[in-house]
Amino acid sequence: MKIQQPYSIRRVQADERDQIVEFMMRVRKEIFPMLTQDELPPDLLNFNEYYMEQDDAAIFAAFFEDGTVIGTIAITPYDGRFVQLDRFYHHSKTAEIVKCYVDRNYRRFGLGSILFDEALQFCKQVGYETLYLHTHPFLPGAIPFWNSKGFEERLAEDDPIWNTLHMDLQVEQHHG
Repeated sequence: MKIQQPYSIRRVQADERDQIVEFMMRVRKEIFPMLTQDELPPDLLNFNEYYMEQDDAAIFAAFFEDGTVIGTIAITPYDGRFVQLDRFYHHSKTAEIVKCYVDRNYRRFGLGSILFDEALQFCKQVGYETLYLHTHPFLPGAIPFWNSKGFEERLAEDDPIWNTLHMDLQVEQHHG
């Protein structure tokens, strides 16, 4: 099966901020209902600083011809925010993959894979050596999806709510 309407994937521009943030917050609310919904997370609050003003950061989105957003993926330099991962990423140029969201009506059509391929090409172009992300077992299909892209489990946290799984991929070893 495929998505019935034509869509394109492109790098998000600063003037598309509002529609991208609205999409991300809508999907975030759906998949993370336990998070506070009345304030933007720091990266969306400071959208331009995080994603537009850094040469090694970007957001890619899938848009219908009418401008409707149906998927996103963002890349930002990994900032070392997880102390328990220090031993893994302090010697390499590491990107963090964040906000990989697909509208619930367009999941399982390969859109996530296409978005990831765009992100991966960008990461290669700017010289990242390692891609890092974290996900959670309660997100349907997330772990098998990232495994299928070549990501390996680095550290699984035993936490009663999140059970965060930290994963990474060495860019030069990726042949997908």
